[in-house]
Amino acid sequence: MSTVPDLLAVVSGATELPTMPEVLVSLDEALSSPDCTAQDAAEIISKDPAIAANMLRIVNSVSYGLQSRVTSISHAVSVLGFDVTRATALQAGVFKTFDDVRDPQPHFDPAAFWRHAIFAGVAARILGSSSPRFAESNPEHLYMAGLLHDIGRIVLVQSLGVRYRELLEAVSARPDAELEIERDCLGFTHADVGSMLGILWRLPEELVTAVRYHHNPADAPIHRDLASLVHVANDLAWRSDLPSTLAAEGHEFDTEAGAAIGLGSALVEELLPRIEADYRTWQMPW
Repeated sequence: MSTVPDLLAVVSGATELPTMPEVLVSLDEALSSPDCTAQDAAEIISKDPAIAANMLRIVNSVSYGLQSRVTSISHAVSVLGFDVTRATALQAGVFKTFDDVRDPQPHFDPAAFWRHAIFAGVAARILGSSSPRFAESNPEHLYMAGLLHDIGRIVLVQSLGVRYRELLEAVSARPDAELEIERDCLGFTHADVGSMLGILWRLPEELVTAVRYHHNPADAPIHRDLASLVHVANDLAWRSDLPSTLAAEGHEFDTEAGAAIGLGSALVEELLPRIEADYRTWQMPW
């Protein structure tokens, strides 16, 4: 990713990217230790009430299929295990970080954005479970890649304000040219911003790459499979009438991206009802 230093200079000069909540940094360090216990992890998470509350909300969503309601973080960690705890805490931290972006604007509705993101996450997880290319992948990592693929949009809403609203107005007149308009107006795209946030948050390289190349996975120098998976998941969200912005438009099924992950259009269509049913079990961040 040789262009990252230049991109960082451009992005940092135009936006103030949110920092990862301190609790998540501490949690990541703790979970990397072989001596970490569930209680250790729970104590770290509990230091941030907003993240802890969001995490409990996520854990108690129907999709986790737990037999009884989880009311404590230590119980959640014990039930989920460390890998899922890490992913769930990250999701809770993302919701907390952007919690102040709630008010609908012309061409951008934060609630619609999160519905799109959650659907794409669910789709990435389910599509990945049906592809031999991801047999060794953690399903929660696939979900996070789908969830975060468009996170650059909400960073731009938060950081650029009126300037980004004007950009979306231009996109609404040319909904098939969003990336071109972003490059012309900003010098970078929402995918670039999202990947830069991932780098600053020290997220895994494959996730950062998938975010950056989810619109053009064939251009990804590495981790092309995951970028292709997220590309298809994003398309399914748009096709299911769950746009991430009201200005742009979605695309038809990308057969090349589907082939890259070993999924044809017929299998994707077969999986779509399952994806939609799983998505309906998820709760919104607020």
